[in-house]
Amino acid sequence: MSDFSRINVATAHQLWQEGNTAFADIRDARSFAMGHIPGAVHLTDASLSDFLADLADAQPVVVVCYHGNSSQGAAQYLAHQGIEPVSSLDGGFTAWVHQHPEAVEQS
Repeated sequence: MSDFSRINVATAHQLWQEGNTAFADIRDARSFAMGHIPGAVHLTDASLSDFLADLADAQPVVVVCYHGNSSQGAAQYLAHQGIEPVSSLDGGFTAWVHQHPEAVEQS
């Protein structure tokens, strides 16, 4: 059975800059629209199967929530679906926007 890791904002930002990692944002639609990591997918129950189908083999996934708590459960779920590597962003989007306000987009 696969597991997930927890990563800090600095590591996530480096992965984001490299461009090979999928970012899955599990916050509510309004929060996502108001600001999210550029390129992140708004992951919901409705979009989950498309998200999984679109992932490249062995493409890393970072799950993002508000503060890094709910993302751990979602990351564990994805790991149990065979997605690896998968990580949860410690501090969530709140920590991301605090450290990298320039790396936020609205939809």
